[in-house]
Amino acid sequence: MADIGYYLIEENGGWRYVIDSERSASFSSRQEAEDAARSAAMRRSEREDQLEEGLEDTFPASDPVSVTRPR
Repeated sequence: MADIGYYLIEENGGWRYVIDSERSASFSSRQEAEDAARSAAMRRSEREDQLEEGLEDTFPASDPVSVTRPR
């Protein structure tokens, strides 16, 4: 699993996390922001792993890679 980094910032009386220069919504506590950041980083890491797997499974091919989620 890829390691997705994030950091927390205190802004306007609330807390936000930042992943790849994208700021989250504001949270009332640092702990809430930390928990949300870990969850978001895990989801992003899983998506990157799925994409990597899709690339490996379809290489070489002329069709674009499509990441789908099982229902």
